[in-house]
Amino acid sequence: MTNQFVIYGVVLFVMAGAAFLAWNYWDQAIGLIAPFAAPYRTMLERAAIRTTEKDLAFRILVTSIALWFVVVIYYRPAAWISIVSLPASFALTFWLFGIWVKSRISRRLELFNNQLEIALRLMTSGLRAGLGLRQALVVVVSEMPDPIRIEFSRVLSQTSIGVSVYDALDQLNERMPSSEMLMMTKAIRLQSKTGGNLGKVLETLAETIKQRRRIDRKVKTLTSEARASSYVMTALPVFVGGFILIFEPAMRASLTGTFIGRLILLGAVGCLVVGQVVMNAMSRVEI
Repeated sequence: MTNQFVIYGVVLFVMAGAAFLAWNYWDQAIGLIAPFAAPYRTMLERAAIRTTEKDLAFRILVTSIALWFVVVIYYRPAAWISIVSLPASFALTFWLFGIWVKSRISRRLELFNNQLEIALRLMTSGLRAGLGLRQALVVVVSEMPDPIRIEFSRVLSQTSIGVSVYDALDQLNERMPSSEMLMMTKAIRLQSKTGGNLGKVLETLAETIKQRRRIDRKVKTLTSEARASSYVMTALPVFVGGFILIFEPAMRASLTGTFIGRLILLGAVGCLVVGQVVMNAMSRVEI
């Protein structure tokens, strides 16, 4: 009972401290957290998440405290564990946010690369019709959907304030890094120095990207069995372990109530993670 009152006291103290800081030193408090969110600036641009560093810091702060509050109230750990779990909650929130942003970047980059072939063919048509490179980019912006429309619009915006189209395309390659985008920027810059038919160069590049995509789909089809096997082999121990924990009280008590049992569970989780990573690496083929 005493431990329970201590836990509630810790929770109330933290919540009161957070409320006091929010009321009196809000800008300073968020300013202290904002540098931790600064490394995500480029990632936020790639993921097309429109927010400022202070807004991001505020969301991470609120999510961390809410997560910590729920865990402490639900599990009611010892007082020292409650105190230590607060910075752990911040670290976990940053980590989970990074995973979420990276997943959005991956999906957006894949969609961008899938649209790049069509964009190159539109640029080729515009160049053959007598347009310049910048006007060909305008055609892409007017005809293509997001995300390629947004990224090429940024290129046009940069050229409007004096940045050369080649430097703007290089910055686009930094925001949306891929081998296809690198080939495009290098080909355009090289053509500007050596001369030649840019439309023909972009048409050849579009065909190259098309063939790479075809080979990539074929490779994914051939490796689908290995990837499915890795998922099944990872899910099977999880399913069996969950079944034991739910329907076998004696085994559950041995696994979760003893030091050796916890070590076994920790080792099993580690082996599952390592096995999944290794099998994913074995089934991944770079083109």
